Order: sequence, then C-alpha cells, then structure tokens
Amino acid sequence: MDERKKSKTLSTVTEKILTGIFSRVTDSESVWVRIDNRSKYRKWTFKLSKKNLNLQRQEIRVWLKYVSPKLSISHGKEYNEWFLKKSAYELQKMFYNRQVKVVYDYSEKLYRLDGMVWSGDTNINIWLIRNGWSFYLLENEPPPEHLELLAAENEAKQKQVGLWEAELQKNE
Repeated sequence: MDERKKSKTLSTVTEKILTGIFSRVTDSESVWVRIDNRSKYRKWTFKLSKKNLNLQRQEIRVWLKYVSPKLSISHGKEYNEWFLKKSAYELQKMFYNRQVKVVYDYSEKLYRLDGMVWSGDTNINIWLIRNGWSFYLLENEPPPEHLELLAAENEAKQKQVGLWEAELQKNE
C-alpha cells in the first residue's frame, strides 16, 4: 500500500497534456487541434489569445517546439514560399484527422501553447526534422528529447531529404 502511494505522486510530475484531433495546418510553425469536449475546450478560451483560438471549430493552436521550417530555409523568396507551403501540406497530409496528444508549456506572455505533438507513437516535431522540413532549433537548455532530435536531423542529412538535398547544400 505504501509503495503505491509513492508511485502515484511520481506520476503527477509537471507534464501538462491535452488530447484532441489534428485539424489543420495554416502555417509551418503551428498546428490546430480540435477538442470535441466542449467543457475541456472552454477552459482554454480564457487562457489563449484570439489568434490561438477558433471558436466556431472548437480548435486551439499549438506552436511546435524545437522546429521552425520558416527559420530553417533561406534559398530565395520563391523557393522559401514553396518550401513552407510544401512542409505544411506534407504535415497536413500525414496527420489530418488523427488523434493527437500534446505535451505543452503555456506561455503567459504570449497567451499560447508551445508543445510536442504526438500521433500514436510518432512525435510530429521529430517527424518534421527527420523528413527534412526543419532544422532542430536548440533553445537555452537541451530538452529531454535532445538526443532523439539530433538523431532525426542526422538521419535527414544522411538521406539528403528536404533541407538536406544535395543541390541545396552546394549553394552554401
């Protein structure tokens, strides 16, 4: 009995999680998650800014941590625009209407959620890096997923996909 009490307190670590349906991608930096449970959705309407909510669709915007296709590409305006649209399209095509779990941090300054998004066993943030749609953007401290994020970037380099295509690397 005593052992079980200890293990329960360990599982309530500060990891904040929400679940919903991957709804859409309007830019390459974030995804929209639909929360079908009205009462769970309403809790966010008081915490998030208007640009991070869609009241009609019951969606919240989650900004993807450690990735940014927009900051990863610099090969001329036309190519950059194509790349951002293509990365958003691939993300939407792969994960549309799937159940997702979001491990998030709430930014009080920006009134938004920054998070790691999971669809089943697939970490969508890592998927973007592994498929060459973004560099791994390291913040102040390496996250717990640091080695996975690095491995995904190295895998993309070896496969020469997306940002790592041979012809793009020649221009550097």
